[in-house]
Amino acid sequence: MKNLIILTLFLAVVNSGCVRRIAAIDSQPQGAEVYFDHKLIGQTPYRHEFLYYGGHHLELVKEGHANFNTTLKLKGPIYEYFPFSVFSELLIPWQLTDEHNFSFKLEKGQTRKAVVSPIEQPQPSLPAPRLERIEEKE
Repeated sequence: MKNLIILTLFLAVVNSGCVRRIAAIDSQPQGAEVYFDHKLIGQTPYRHEFLYYGGHHLELVKEGHANFNTTLKLKGPIYEYFPFSVFSELLIPWQLTDEHNFSFKLEKGQTRKAVVSPIEQPQPSLPAPRLERIEEKE
């Protein structure tokens, strides 16, 4: 009986839900490239699952329109703050969804190239090192 209780508690924790954090981003006109924290993630309309709340840089880029830059301030619901987060992240056996919807109107103007995170930029390949055989002298 004790083993059954332990197994049930273990399965409840392992199969417990979590919170999905989603930022739904749309633009008028649609089809703008979406840069979230300086990384290209897709085109509008786009639903992006993010990991943490707080400020996130957003840039929308569309040919023939001025780039749109803003900081999204994503604030979590009450169940995402301690001690409630223990229940919402670990103990509730279903998944919760926290969705934030944004829609932006793009103005006609000059398009600039978006600033991309240095981590995401392609790195030049280095030439392969030349290996030489070193022979021992006696």
